[in-house]
Amino acid sequence: MYYLPVDFYRYLIGREDQSVNEQVMIKCIDQQLKVNRLLVDQLDLSQVSHPKMREYLLNHIEITTVISSALLNRAGTAEHLAKKRELWIYIQQENPEIFQAIRKTMLSRLTKHSVLPDRKLSNVVYQITESVYGFN
Repeated sequence: MYYLPVDFYRYLIGREDQSVNEQVMIKCIDQQLKVNRLLVDQLDLSQVSHPKMREYLLNHIEITTVISSALLNRAGTAEHLAKKRELWIYIQQENPEIFQAIRKTMLSRLTKHSVLPDRKLSNVVYQITESVYGFN
């Protein structure tokens, strides 16, 4: 046996075809929305007895929903904005308790609405956050 000090595989961060690339995520937004809906369908807050677990699960679903909404805002087409409205209506109809909990948060308020000033503000905050944290 002989040791070779060579990387046979190197994962390159920042490739254009990566799943975390903004444009790739927008192209695959239907998958993100499906995950979002599955979370809404599966989370029954009445079954969560521990307050910290409840807080964690609500935070997780809020983050997922905000990401979906922010990406749909970034895309900005009428079709994408309709998908965002449909997502929020779905959450409200299928799990009103989750809807009431997450609709009042700052990030949800920022990304939920489809009027132009709100979308522009959402996109600016997205760009600032991306430049600070470099997630794309």
